[in-house]
Amino acid sequence: MLGTTLGNYAGINSVQLNPSAMHNSKQYLDIQITGLDVFLQNNYLYQDKKDYSFWHFFQLDYEYPTHAEKYGTEERYFYAITDGRNKNVYLNLRVNGPGAMLIWDRHAFGLTTALRASVSATQVPQNIANFMYLGLNYLPQHNINYIINQKFGAAGVAWGEIGLSYAYMLYQQRYDRISIGASVKRLLGLAGGYMSVHKMDYVVPDDSTMIVNNMEANYGFSLPLNYDNNEFIKGDWVKGGGFGFDVGVTYTHTLQGAYKQYIRRPCELRYEDYLYRIGVALVDIGRIRFKTNAVDYAIDNRSSYWWDVDQLDFESISRFMDTISYRFYGNNTATYRDNKVDIWLPSAFSMQCDLHYLGPWYLNASLIYGFRLSETGIRRPAQISVTPRYETDWFEASLPLSLYDWSLPRIGLAVRFYGLTIGTEKLGQFFHFQDFTGMDLYFTLKIPIEKGSCGPRGPRGCPGMDKAPSVKKKKKS
Repeated sequence: MLGTTLGNYAGINSVQLNPSAMHNSKQYLDIQITGLDVFLQNNYLYQDKKDYSFWHFFQLDYEYPTHAEKYGTEERYFYAITDGRNKNVYLNLRVNGPGAMLIWDRHAFGLTTALRASVSATQVPQNIANFMYLGLNYLPQHNINYIINQKFGAAGVAWGEIGLSYAYMLYQQRYDRISIGASVKRLLGLAGGYMSVHKMDYVVPDDSTMIVNNMEANYGFSLPLNYDNNEFIKGDWVKGGGFGFDVGVTYTHTLQGAYKQYIRRPCELRYEDYLYRIGVALVDIGRIRFKTNAVDYAIDNRSSYWWDVDQLDFESISRFMDTISYRFYGNNTATYRDNKVDIWLPSAFSMQCDLHYLGPWYLNASLIYGFRLSETGIRRPAQISVTPRYETDWFEASLPLSLYDWSLPRIGLAVRFYGLTIGTEKLGQFFHFQDFTGMDLYFTLKIPIEKGSCGPRGPRGCPGMDKAPSVKKKKKS
């Protein structure tokens, strides 16, 4: 959500990348009403650009075109990319609820609420992806002994989030300012699961048989389902809990020398213009521990012979788990390990560099580098971006140029009209330039109240200084 998290009107949204960035805001009070972010990207399945249109997602009665596979008899909506590369998927959904930010002198306070969901599949070998999507009748991979010694897997989690953020202006001398900030978030787990494969040695001789010579894997989940009959469980939505943390620091080189502002009300605080600023942060550090309806399993270097796989009909999740255990151990419960599951958040290192070029023109360069704290965590792909923007109090436009996961270049666009921002980091999704492999769309709706806006006569503490000066080059002494 670069169009709503990077600018000087980002307000409470800036804590998503760096909690210390609240002091960068041109507002002293920012009230969030709602917001939405929908993101999906993968490098395995795609819809042909001739069949794709973004507006089909909004047509409830639209029938998506299908095609027949060369092997098998099924009709499929997507084509598979068989380039031999490992496959990755990342899905991120975020619904921002009510929130607010208040800056008072050297202190800044923030409150956020959100519903979030995140899913990632990481380093899945091409042969595994083909069998999962195309089925065991994919003839080109029959009678090949695949020996996989790399880790691969997937994880997903849905949760509610209530966060408190605080930032403090730690240092302010001459043209230099340093602010530090942190966020603490209470996490309410709704559902989660993971699978991590450490190694696998297998052969598929035909479309109904799979021989596993050796496998080492862990998997577990907590879902709002009755595992004996797959019926949805009503009532208790929260299945687990935990905490998440963000920490950050921002250095700002201001346009004018620092001075002490004597204010009696938060609205009297004057915005201080800058030449450039640099921020670094760690975000989404934490995990959710599921204890309700949670099960954790493991397969420790075992072999298995699966015959008539195409005839298996699992009536419930419990029956499926029992069958896996029996096929590997000869016992229905031998794979069971625990009644709790930990799912870690999509943690990332974030860095932002913002240059105030001239007047309303700015240039931002940012890096988001995702990392996992556990094999049961979500992998957040890396993103590096350069974003020129035009920014005023009532209108803002930015053009993010980004490189996703070190391999996929993208062009985006975000536009803000006062408190409403609509944007995307993938502008090509609205056209037919390339095959459809994912989408990105977000918006926010807020009520921003600028610094120095106490009334028609300006702030009492500093009359007539309610607007930032134009950027001018400093004279040499």
